[in-house]
Amino acid sequence: MGYESVFLSIVLGLICLAEAGMIGDQCDWTGSGLSSSDERGVTPVYLRCREGSVSWLYPRGALRLLFKPPLPTGEKDFKVCVRVIRRQDPPDLFYSLDRNNTEVAGRFPARIFVEGVRRLVPLYAPDDGDVKELRCFRSRHGQAALYVEAEPEEGPKRRVATFRYEARSLERRHYDPAAADCRPCSEAELELAFCTSDLVSRAVMVGSERVSSLDSTQLTWRLTKLVRATAADIQTDVQTDDLNDYYRYDIDNVENSIEPTRTRTRRRARTRGRKHTSTHTHTDTRAHTHAHTQVPHACGAATGEGEFVVMARRRLGRLTLVCAPRLEQWVKLVHDRRKDGTSHCSLKY
Repeated sequence: MGYESVFLSIVLGLICLAEAGMIGDQCDWTGSGLSSSDERGVTPVYLRCREGSVSWLYPRGALRLLFKPPLPTGEKDFKVCVRVIRRQDPPDLFYSLDRNNTEVAGRFPARIFVEGVRRLVPLYAPDDGDVKELRCFRSRHGQAALYVEAEPEEGPKRRVATFRYEARSLERRHYDPAAADCRPCSEAELELAFCTSDLVSRAVMVGSERVSSLDSTQLTWRLTKLVRATAADIQTDVQTDDLNDYYRYDIDNVENSIEPTRTRTRRRARTRGRKHTSTHTHTDTRAHTHAHTQVPHACGAATGEGEFVVMARRRLGRLTLVCAPRLEQWVKLVHDRRKDGTSHCSLKY
């Protein structure tokens, strides 16, 4: 379908918005095309958070997504990044290294267009030849809207168009852990990253690989001591105040030593009698807790020796590395902050 026909279908749909389906006004939106009898109808969805997800079951017609994220005072323009989900994301923490992204990516059953001046600009199409799942665009005069047009139905099979979005201010008045660049973190940034990250853990890097679909390098870590890990399904809105932007997550500094459950069971079994000793005489290295973190491919990250303190925040469904100081550097900083009593939260290692 050409852009002209797409635009025409949208115009016709806007005339009958009352019949288009449910209207969203939140961070996340879930709806079904089965609720609309008009294949050319347009469902308006208002997204007023800085990040969230959209899940469209049995897509039919089109969605018009209007982004209105909270911004610092005096700012009106922002950047939106959308990541289409073509397969289930791997868990944040896992035991076996064999659980890499082996699932075959499915076809995203919709096309995405940016609303421009009197025309629609293609942003994503299943057959556009670009392997990247992540696409970004900027607002215009404080306005940003996407049209998501369902592809023609192919029989009764279940289809779901799911993607995550993130809206960020164009201006960076302060350090933003979610948009950190490739340079090493300063001491102040390390402390801030520790207090606000979704994952904080001592770890050893065991691998790195290019992920073309995300234009990133995926670092694989073997965790040696977990300090904090927040649940992946927690969605937290943020305030417009600049300071609150840094403290978006609950701080629950839970300290746990990482030891495989299967190893602890074997140790208990050995204490019950000699008949178990010959069966379990070594630790299964595949049972160690691991995690993946993403870094922009342009940073040129690679494997490094030694123990690090990994600080990562969840962006668009995946953990993105914010800071990773060597353990010795972090231990020194923690002791210094404890002496002067100026830390923002309870620092640990």
